Formats: sequence, structure tokens, C-alpha cells
Amino acid sequence: MILVGRFGSPFVRRVAITLRLYGIEHEHRPLSASGDDRPKLQAINPLARVPALITDDGETLVDSTTILDYLDRFVGPEKALTPEGGDARTTVMALIGLAIGGVEKSIAAYYEMGKRPEEKWHRPWLDTLLEQSKDGFEALDKAAAMPWLAGNEMTQADISAVAFWDFALRARPTDAPAMVCPNIAAIADRANTLPAFAETKP
Repeated sequence: MILVGRFGSPFVRRVAITLRLYGIEHEHRPLSASGDDRPKLQAINPLARVPALITDDGETLVDSTTILDYLDRFVGPEKALTPEGGDARTTVMALIGLAIGGVEKSIAAYYEMGKRPEEKWHRPWLDTLLEQSKDGFEALDKAAAMPWLAGNEMTQADISAVAFWDFALRARPTDAPAMVCPNIAAIADRANTLPAFAETKP
């Protein structure tokens, strides 16, 4: 398999961590959607988005949720980090939904600040994004069962949350309201000592 995209993207990183935890042999092509990489990426994914996964059968999958679903089925339900069904699956997917909500607002704020000159920032919109990101992660923190988000075992909720949390911390401006998330911070500290997480930190 071939994973396309840089670990600076939290969505690429959550796929990369999952591939490592599953022990799946793969090549990594760290392409981005900008600059000289864009034509190469567009040849793989017409949307020029990351992540993309080229399977051993030559099929190209885009969107990290689709890729993770494929990887779960590839390794089978006994090894998959997302439960196959029932209440356990609903719990994990609900936790991932909160994490995605938090990081998507962080990404939107990151692009507002990183792609536009400061004099063109729409400050009320930026403040709203930063507040929504804070609210999303704090809601996730309150939902944590501990010692992992869904209880005693690591799931995809933890992988996604750590990748998203690490990005949000890096991208958040110093004057933004602090995100008070002791449970997520503890999970991230513990997870980032594991090779699959440490090897993919941007």
C-alpha cells in the first residue's frame, strides 16, 4: 500500500498511525496540495487532497474515514480499532465525531490566519472558529471514559483525537482562549510515547 500526504495533516497522520498499529507494510509519499507537489498529487487524486491510499490492488481511496474503514476490514474485526457494530461502535464513532468537529474548526482558523494577510482576517469569524474548536475538544474531554476515550482499550477514537489534538495545539494562536482538556492531554501524552504516534509527529 502507498499512503500519500504529509503528517502535518492530522487526517493523514491518523491513517499513518493506524497503518503502523495494524502492522501493514506501506510506502509513504509525503506530497502536499500546494507548490510543485500539486500536479503529482492531482495525478493520484483529482481533488488534489490528502490523504490518499493506493491499495495493493491499485485502487485509490480518498478521505481518511473511507481509508480507515478499508483498513479495518483489511485486518478484520478481531484486530480492528473501530468496533464492528452495536453500542460500542456508536460510542467510538460519536467520540470521533466530536474530535472531527474540533479539528475542522482548528483547520479553518489555521487557513484564515495562514492564507490571508492579517489585515484581511475577519476577526469575529476567526474568534468564532477558535471558540468552536475549544468547545468541541472540551466536550470530547468530558465524554472520555478513561483511561482511553471509550474505556479500557485504545480505539480509533484515541488515534484520531491525539492526531487532531496535537494539530490543534500547534495551530492555535497564543492569544486564543485555552482549551482545558486534561483527559485528552493525558491520553496524548501517553499515546505519543508509542512508536506509531512518535514516528508520525510532524
